[in-house]
Order: sequence, then structure tokens, then C-alpha cells
Amino acid sequence: MKAVCLSLVMVMLYFIHPMKAQEFFKVKAGEDPKKAIPTSVQYLYPQFQPGRVIFYNGNNTNAQLNYNLLLGEIHFVGTQNDTLSLTNEQLIKMIIVGKQPFVFAPKYGYLFIEPNDSSSVRLGRKQQFRLANLEKIGAYQQSTGVSSIRTFTVFSNGNGSVQKLDPKGDVVFSKNTTYYFVDKNNSCYKASKSSLFKILPKYKKQITNYLQEKRPDFRNEKDLKDIIEFCRQFT
Repeated sequence: MKAVCLSLVMVMLYFIHPMKAQEFFKVKAGEDPKKAIPTSVQYLYPQFQPGRVIFYNGNNTNAQLNYNLLLGEIHFVGTQNDTLSLTNEQLIKMIIVGKQPFVFAPKYGYLFIEPNDSSSVRLGRKQQFRLANLEKIGAYQQSTGVSSIRTFTVFSNGNGSVQKLDPKGDVVFSKNTTYYFVDKNNSCYKASKSSLFKILPKYKKQITNYLQEKRPDFRNEKDLKDIIEFCRQFT
């Protein structure tokens, strides 16, 4: 009997683990995701952090900044104490939020990069809440939870709002990380073998030998960090 009770307790602890609770959020039909998902987990930091925006023309701007995981935007506190999103990102070389640096890729958005890393190839991480699935309404006007509509997307209109969700179904958002390679010029590429060849064309043979030997998973962060470490010898 004690063993059964202990097993039940372990199962309960698994399902109420705080990290698990933060990874998935259900948003009911017609509900605003910004209200359904707690503000404390929408942002990278619980509070806005001292930050700096560094422009390609050499100018710098200091501000209170934070990264919004739902919208994929860098937000700052305006003069009226309101929350605004950065614009003209193509003019920005780097953004530092607290101690976390970002680069902006027009095709992929804001990417986390490692601090004080001047390697030929750097690891970029895109963290954002993504649509996990959309639950269709069943015969009794209840969400069935069995169907996924992959063509449904969520986007920001640039002023801190997202498009309205399908009123006929509930949706589930999950925290997602995708990986990229970033070169010395802050150009960003999807993490792949071909991207390495584009960034380091002179070392294609050495890279090919490494990949054939190690057979890394380009979706695995540890494997990608090992690739970055291997590529540090190429300058």
C-alpha cells in the first residue's frame, strides 16, 4: 500500500512540476493570448532590465528592455511608462537585454547569442511561444483536442498585439527553441551542414570529416555547441 501511495505522489509531482506548467498554455476560442498566458512567462525576464541598443552607424541607446516570447519582439518602456516594441530593426547591429545579447535577422527575427563570443561561427537561438495545436469544436460544442491545423499562424502587427484566434477552436501554445548559425557579420543561417559550408567555405573538407565522424544532430544544442567549438580553430 505504501508503494502505491508513493507512486501516486510521484505521478502528481510530475504533473505539477513548475517547469512543465510553464511550457504549455491553452487559450480558449476568442481569448486574447496576452491575457491567457501569464505575463511573468511571456517575457524573458520577470522585470524589464537595463539594456542597450547598438546601431550599425555607431550610435547607442540605453533603455529598459525585455524580450517578449509570445510576440518575438524586444520591448522597451516609453516616456509615458508604456510598453512599446522596437522598430527599424534592420538598422540594429546588436541588442543587450540585461546580460543577454541579441542579433536581429530579417528572415528569422531576434536570436539569442552567447556573450563575448567573436568566433567565426556562433550559435543563435530563437525562443518563442508557438502554436502547438488547434482543438476543433465537436458535436456538443466542446473542444475535441484531437486535430492539429498546421497552417494556422500567429503574428505580431508591430505594436504589441497578435492576430485574433480562430473563434471555433481552442489553441495550445508551447515554448519552442530553434537553432541557427551566426557569422562574424551577424548574418544568420539555419543550423545545417550547408550553412557551415557557406560560412566557412575554405574548410569544407575538415568540416565534412568532423560531421561524418561525430554525426551530430542539428536540433540538439549540445551537438551544436560541439560543432561551434570545433570551428573555433578556423579564423
